[in-house]
Amino acid sequence: MLRYLWCVLMTMWFAGAAQATNFNGAPVGNCTLAGNIYTCSTIFANDNDTANIASGYTVRVSANLTFGYFQDIKMAGTARLETTGSFNISITNTQQNNFDTGGATIKAGGNFSLGNNKTISANIIATTVDLIGSPSKITGTITATGTVNFVSSTQVSGAVSAGDINIGADARLGSTLTATGAIKLESRVVITGAVGGASIKTDSDAKINGPVKIAGLADFASGNIVTGDVEAGSLRLRSANATINGNVNISGNVTLENSTVINGDLKAYDVRTEASSAKITGNAAVNSLYLGYAGSVGKVVTCTGPGGKDCNCVTRSDQYDNTSRHTCAGAQAPSSAHHFQITHGGYGLTCQPQPVTVTACANAACSAPHYSGTITATLQPGGGDITISGGTSNATVSRSTAGPATLSATGATTNPTTCVDSKANTNSCNMTFSDNGLTLTAPDHVSMTTATVTVQALSAPPAPNEGKSCVPLLANTNATINFSCNYRNPVNAANTPLMLKNADNASSYTNVSCGNSMTGVALKFDSNGKANAYLQYAEVGTVSLAASYVAGNSGASSPVASAPAATTFTAAPYAFRLRAVRVNSTPTLPSGVFARASEQFTLTVDAINALPTNTSNLAANITTNFGKENTPEKPPAIARTVTNPTGGVGDLTGKFDAVTNGRATGTWSFDDVGTITLNASNDNSSKRYLGILLDDFQTKGTLQLGRFIPDHFDTSLPVQPSLDVTMPCSDNKAVAPCDQRFVYSRQPFYVVVTAYNGAVPPTPTRNYTGVVSLSAWSASGTNSATPVSDGMQWSSTLPGAARFGFVQGVGTTLAANLPYFKLPDNSDPTQFYLRAEDTDGVTSVRTNAIEQRLTSVIGRLLVSNNFGSTTSSMQMTLQAQFLDSKRGGYLFNPAYSDTLARPLKNALVYSQCRKSLAADANTQACNSAARLALTNPDQQVTFDKGIAKFRLQPPSPVQNGAGSVGISLNKPCGTGGACTPTGLPWIDYLPSTSGTATFGIYRSGPVIYTREVY
Repeated sequence: MLRYLWCVLMTMWFAGAAQATNFNGAPVGNCTLAGNIYTCSTIFANDNDTANIASGYTVRVSANLTFGYFQDIKMAGTARLETTGSFNISITNTQQNNFDTGGATIKAGGNFSLGNNKTISANIIATTVDLIGSPSKITGTITATGTVNFVSSTQVSGAVSAGDINIGADARLGSTLTATGAIKLESRVVITGAVGGASIKTDSDAKINGPVKIAGLADFASGNIVTGDVEAGSLRLRSANATINGNVNISGNVTLENSTVINGDLKAYDVRTEASSAKITGNAAVNSLYLGYAGSVGKVVTCTGPGGKDCNCVTRSDQYDNTSRHTCAGAQAPSSAHHFQITHGGYGLTCQPQPVTVTACANAACSAPHYSGTITATLQPGGGDITISGGTSNATVSRSTAGPATLSATGATTNPTTCVDSKANTNSCNMTFSDNGLTLTAPDHVSMTTATVTVQALSAPPAPNEGKSCVPLLANTNATINFSCNYRNPVNAANTPLMLKNADNASSYTNVSCGNSMTGVALKFDSNGKANAYLQYAEVGTVSLAASYVAGNSGASSPVASAPAATTFTAAPYAFRLRAVRVNSTPTLPSGVFARASEQFTLTVDAINALPTNTSNLAANITTNFGKENTPEKPPAIARTVTNPTGGVGDLTGKFDAVTNGRATGTWSFDDVGTITLNASNDNSSKRYLGILLDDFQTKGTLQLGRFIPDHFDTSLPVQPSLDVTMPCSDNKAVAPCDQRFVYSRQPFYVVVTAYNGAVPPTPTRNYTGVVSLSAWSASGTNSATPVSDGMQWSSTLPGAARFGFVQGVGTTLAANLPYFKLPDNSDPTQFYLRAEDTDGVTSVRTNAIEQRLTSVIGRLLVSNNFGSTTSSMQMTLQAQFLDSKRGGYLFNPAYSDTLARPLKNALVYSQCRKSLAADANTQACNSAARLALTNPDQQVTFDKGIAKFRLQPPSPVQNGAGSVGISLNKPCGTGGACTPTGLPWIDYLPSTSGTATFGIYRSGPVIYTREVY
């Protein structure tokens, strides 16, 4: 214990004596006080110090503020603590107190950081905010222009406003959350207040108790609950049980996954309820609505798209799913069934029931909405009773003797039954029953992938087992099955055969030509009468496939023929293949560059099958049926992502012509720079080919495209007056041939280079941050111009990449590395144009170029002569001049305004001291500095409209009457000899004349006497 106490005492001794600093109007060391504002380099001297800031006072720290061991702040009322840098309160555990900030304001010029177990009652303002310790608690608001990151279990009671906002698991926010960028919520975050941002993405079980307004995608994970209205560009509720308790208004598309719920009205464009049991309990006003299994709308569906009427925009995964109870705007729910409609396959076996679907139609056309009540029907053949509820019901018909039968359904309706033979695509109610027959299935699949076709040969059992279940017609044998096919969608399909082969042992495929006679394919049947065949189809669309068997085929032992079987399948494109080519191949661009921003390029998208692409024959695997469908598929939708730079922007514009033979071509452009990824996808309400809800039918394609570079540069001067150090020619008519702006030789100046696209009118390429060089030329916008004089040079040796700071495509020269133009000595005014070029060859040279024009002049400072009394100070004048030999030499420059960086005591040189100011009458050596003084030695001379003034004190003591001294600025740098650099190169290179100051001579001339007369 004694050793522990000794260690604690020694730690306190080495840390220095703790002290409290009170910012309450009293003086504070290391700080200046102006009004109620303290400006300090630091507020702590040692560990354990406390800074007390009284209400009404502001403390500004001109550096980063990082807290040490047990350093504390106490703030009252309206007190403010500000720092120009970051604000770091990240020391953990017990090494730092929680702060008694009393609801005051803390402002950081950079990052605000808060560590473990810290509690602050204050309003926080910063560029970025990181609550990095768990748990952290802020009682107050947070306002940031950049990113805010909250670690797990953070608590914030006030409103949060920032750029991007990332919130860790189990955090609690007690007020509004507003982001100009993206919002990300991890698991179990709770927000009590309104939420707004560019996008939002959540993890599971987050809760928002308030309205949500998102410009882009609102993506809510499983178990999320939003209690409030939601407005967004697009919406996704993820499986399972994501719930919105409020009305939803979406400008784009909505996806509702398994068991998700909107307890309110929905207004959106395309809406999909995927998986099962997604619900919209209120009304739905939509362009299109796809209902997955058990998906439902509780009230009225209004189809808002072109031609929208009744429920013609609604489709279902199973057209006979009766779980949805919605009604349709403009349509009355039918009060009774008009008639029954039976959908069947045309053939049946006597040894097993044949499935059919029965619809209770509400009108003669049997169009939706169907009769939604409950009705009973008796089916023939077979006499079975079924109950139809919600419009449709699955049922079976049966007949034990072979032969034709007429299907019918009777019940509480007097109108005759109608039928749809789905295999023959006719309206026939005839079904043929046979003792022997085939069943046939073929799955939907992707073009030129291998699908398995299953054929089963069945037969009614012989005596004495008549009436029992079917037995194999062909078992453990090989038999030839005859196949045929027909094009269903599109009906004008390309004449492309199907390819079938025995799945068991065949080495090659047999072509089955559609629309022609049947083609035999040898198959091997197992003990259950089943055989499998592999199917490949090089095209897309829906095709009907029929199969039949005739006794006597090779390997067959059955003495009878079978009833035929038929099925349909749909093949989808494997992918969209994208290619892009510049419309104009000239001028040639550097390697790795695709096009200039806004330059047109031809984008071609091919719907292709799964065969590998043959680069020498791109047409070989195009699925030419794509776009020929009975309701033609549209050209793919194209979305772009800027992949470099990360977070880049830019608009992709263009459109495709109609799809022709599986290919869509259009003219497109991208209006910014960088690299983009183009993503192609099906452009229809289901986002899948022909609406079939298989994942593989979500046809996609990707193309990495770039780089895009600017079309051209413009050069100009900054619009901020504080950065424009050039001089206006309008203030100095003598500068010729200047008619815009001018600068002194070697005078650094700011330049703005803007990277533009090729649009009309052009706009800045906001992603651009390239390496740009400047040069000076004799004319604007022409390659016939010549470099001027020594041209552009730079005030620093920083590399080219550090010469411009680009923001949103506008680059301003950096203060640490400014350009200047150097003239040869004794040159007359010289005009030049600023030309910009980068490493990709982008340049400001073009027709009607905008290249900043400047005039450079040789300058000097004229020190004027003056005289006056030996008892009072004398004013001396400096005059800015420039050289124009054609107009008489050095001329006055009234446009010059600036301040010499060096004080007068370091700038003035005394020479030619005479009489009382000379140390030796014979040598006339200059010893005036000992007796001649400036009124303000530390003064920095400031020029105003070309004139600067300073004052000399008279010599003391005065000896031998009058005396004179030559006054000049010390020798400029670069012309030999030592000098004191000012940091302003054009001043260092401006020579000055020598003016004479004479004390003891008085002004002569006429004197005017005045007298008042009363």
